[in-house]
This record gives sequence, C-alpha cells and structure tokens, in this order.
Amino acid sequence: MKKYILNSAVITSPGIYEYRLISADEARNWLTRGPFESTLGYIETAEALSQLLGHPVGVNRRMVKMDQGDEALVFRLTCRLDDPRLKGKVGVEFISQNCEIGLLTRRS
Repeated sequence: MKKYILNSAVITSPGIYEYRLISADEARNWLTRGPFESTLGYIETAEALSQLLGHPVGVNRRMVKMDQGDEALVFRLTCRLDDPRLKGKVGVEFISQNCEIGLLTRRS
C-alpha cells in the first residue's frame, strides 16, 4: 500500500474509491503511521497543512496513479478563488480557514 497527500479527491485511475472527511487528529495519526509522498503543488498549501498538523509536508508536483489499497490524505480548499491568478498566492491563513481534510482509499 502506498500513501499520498493530494490537494483534491481525484480519481487517478479506474476503480472503486471511498472518500470520507477526517479530523486533524486523525490526519496526524495517518501521517505518523508510515511513509507517505506529498504531491501538493504549492508551497502555501504544504505550509498550511504542516502548520495545521504539526508535521512537515513537502511540495512535489508529481502525478500519481493509485492502485488497489492505496490511500491519500486529501487537503483541499472548500471554496473557489474569484481570480484564478491568485492560485498559489493566497497565503497560509486563507488556506487554513477554507479547507477540509479527507481520506481517499482505492478499494478495487
């Protein structure tokens, strides 16, 4: 099983997925239970998640393909930016106040 951090609950390959919201405490526990690969593409997003969970999270724009049994911690904005030019420039405070954390699991 591989573990990823994503900025959206994206279907990376055909299969059956489960997505559920989790608390910051559950996310911290998930991070401490083994290696993971961050695929967060913006430093502000990685910094916001790092601050929220008290655990360092890196930036990596790599695409992933989830296989059966893989999990992804999803840290996503819950609103759309009015100006798309602000993407990657909104700041840690804005992200922390407008986000949700979920767990995406590929079941088959």
